[in-house]
Amino acid sequence: MAENDLRLAATAVLLRDTEQGLQTLLLRRNAKLAFAGGAWVFPGGAIDQSELLHADNELQAAAIAAVREVEEECGLLLNAGNLVHFCNWTTPEGESRRFATWFFVAQAQHRSADIVIDDGEIHEFQWITPQKALDLHGLGELNMMPPTVLSMRLIRHYQTAAEVCEKLAVRDPYEVTPRICQLKGQVLCLYPGDSGYESLDPEIDGPKHRTLFSAVGTKYIHSGDDVKVTPMDRP
Repeated sequence: MAENDLRLAATAVLLRDTEQGLQTLLLRRNAKLAFAGGAWVFPGGAIDQSELLHADNELQAAAIAAVREVEEECGLLLNAGNLVHFCNWTTPEGESRRFATWFFVAQAQHRSADIVIDDGEIHEFQWITPQKALDLHGLGELNMMPPTVLSMRLIRHYQTAAEVCEKLAVRDPYEVTPRICQLKGQVLCLYPGDSGYESLDPEIDGPKHRTLFSAVGTKYIHSGDDVKVTPMDRP
């Protein structure tokens, strides 16, 4: 695939503090959409060319795009200066649509009544604690893609929206381009540090850094210090 077919994108993980604990905002994409149809996702989308032209760098353009996408998809207003960049995910090679996506966290102490969706691209929304989202995902009741799952697994370690932003601001952002393969009929995403990442052979002995897909969600595996890459789901 040509390099210019890789579209830049931005995603915002919105956070609020409640009596039930720290919550994040998830949006359910229209099931008829070609990309991630029916999945529960964080607000986000492609970076416009004009945003790239008028920004000093890609990070600034991504923050501006994240603010625009949040307003378009759920009606909330954010300040780009308050976004904290914490990771980048690039769609695996071979996929028909590929995105290089900047992920941000931001405090958004809004009520559900403040959310406005168009019932077009987005059909539902919910504020949910990271642990509840992961529990429902594990039961096959909440469809989330690996970047969303791994972000939830990371955020669940913190108690407040302010703490998430403060801690992730000083944590080195990670970058990952998964490689997709199969093992005994089961689909896997291999990540850097996995012994089979370069060869695309999941049966090679050695470190394991991967996500397993099943009918009831995904399972993240990081075998430990032998991976030589920091786990994506830990502070």
